[in-house]
Amino acid sequence: MQYLFLTNKVAVFSFTQKSTSTGLAAAKPAPRESNAVTDGALLLRAAAGEEAAFASLYGRYERKLLAYFLPRCNHDRALAGDLLQQVFLQLLESKVYTAAENGEARDNLSSLLFTIAANLLKNTYRSRERRQRREDVYRETRSIAEIPEEVMIDRTALTHALTKLPEEQQLCLRLRFVRGMSILEIAELIGKPEGTVKSRIHYGLGKLRKMLAKTTKIN
Repeated sequence: MQYLFLTNKVAVFSFTQKSTSTGLAAAKPAPRESNAVTDGALLLRAAAGEEAAFASLYGRYERKLLAYFLPRCNHDRALAGDLLQQVFLQLLESKVYTAAENGEARDNLSSLLFTIAANLLKNTYRSRERRQRREDVYRETRSIAEIPEEVMIDRTALTHALTKLPEEQQLCLRLRFVRGMSILEIAELIGKPEGTVKSRIHYGLGKLRKMLAKTTKIN
């Protein structure tokens, strides 16, 4: 497979990728450049269209960036590899690269690359949190939907059943479904982890379903 690094300017870089025994796509070994060759010199040559220079930059920082990503994304090698690719894509779109195309070099790219890496991780976490919250709301909605409709109409029975629950479960259920608060908002309000709030809602709904189902059978 080939990853194409493209800009809307003049540079087009292609790296042949291969799967390793670890499952992580590894870049084709880049030509070794002396450490005496600065990042800025390599970037200038890359901006002038020299593919080998960009490959050398990639090889210089690949292991360092992977070592940064892996422990921060639960050693998910596929995700770490994807983030690594995105770092260099963003480098090509950066002002630093534009400056290099105009002959202005930046000697050390380390701070820039790791700033890009940190921002990518932050955005990845936020995206996953939003997705997790949507899934939580979906599961909670399904839990309520599983309570028989005729029972839901009987608000007296529902109110009575709620009072039978432990106080901490009552509170979380009322905040979630009466006041419409998010899991995060509830957690911050009661000073408990989000996982604790989710657990209380989950078990509280389970007990409610059982109590209300029994009420329906009796009636």
